[in-house]
Amino acid sequence: MNPAQPNLFDRLRWRDPLSGKTLIPIITARTPAGVPIVGALQIEGTQQGYPIVDCVARLTVEAAHTYGEWLQPFSLTPPPMQSAAHFQSAESVDSFGFQWSWRGKFRSFDDLCWRVATRFDRQPQEFRGLLVLDAGAGAGDQTGFLLECGASVLSADLSQAIDVVAKKHRLNPNWFGIQGDITALPITDGSFDLVYCEGVIQHTRDSAVTIAELLRVLRNGGTILASHYPSPQTVKQKLSHAAVIATRNWLSRLPRDKALLISGLLAGLASVPILGWPLRRSGIVPQDRHMHDFGTMWTNTYDMHGGHAFQRYLLPQEFRAMFDAVSGCQIVLQKGSQIVATKH
Repeated sequence: MNPAQPNLFDRLRWRDPLSGKTLIPIITARTPAGVPIVGALQIEGTQQGYPIVDCVARLTVEAAHTYGEWLQPFSLTPPPMQSAAHFQSAESVDSFGFQWSWRGKFRSFDDLCWRVATRFDRQPQEFRGLLVLDAGAGAGDQTGFLLECGASVLSADLSQAIDVVAKKHRLNPNWFGIQGDITALPITDGSFDLVYCEGVIQHTRDSAVTIAELLRVLRNGGTILASHYPSPQTVKQKLSHAAVIATRNWLSRLPRDKALLISGLLAGLASVPILGWPLRRSGIVPQDRHMHDFGTMWTNTYDMHGGHAFQRYLLPQEFRAMFDAVSGCQIVLQKGSQIVATKH
């Protein structure tokens, strides 16, 4: 690592998502790339903090208590548990942690290029040199793509999937991970050149609050690439939507192992040329033109119907209005439920 170019963790300005006070890093071990393995982020002027465990800063009150024993060598304690109400609970996204721990990589390069760049009218080379927040990183495939494009990436995810991301990228000095709530980020205002948040906002506790927070950490002149589940508008879309909601209401109540098994059975049936036509037509088994293999169909089916707490749908004009409500935000491109906006 070039000593003139500090690793990503040391370049970021950390702040307590509860009080807004500065978080002071205390690091006891790093990977050869300089990524912190073990340490803490101490809340300035207090004996409280958040632990860093396995190259991930645990930056909600709930996560800090889960890993509380890691704070003991620093004579620190987690913030009081009653403050946990400030954050979305990890239980609300537990199915995502399970999902990505089960299958940590399934996106092809072509899919990632389309998903991260092309559909937002970006070129991969435009990411080079940018400081990027991957908000809701999932299994970290998009993070990996951005790193390959030459960006520095902070991966944020509330679920245990962040540990899957860490295993992939902890030897890259331009990466760090946080287990955190993207509606209450532990980063100072105006930190990032680019915020990427694809397929995540609808799973947070509040879409409008999430957008405002993502724009808070975006620097003036920076860009946000974001998407949201769209509300159905045509009769065909509404019928498909009703089938999806009915299936999710059933599957999401089942134990996650059983829901995963049934999702696989549905994906298997949908793969049969004639018998699977009704499932494919209904939208119960999602299709992806960039990825056609059975494993992808299975993963996407579980993703759509899993037991996560929040899954909202917005009309394009409703999604746009949430950006328009934030002072200094200017939308430069909208394609249905996908928005590119800048901050001034």
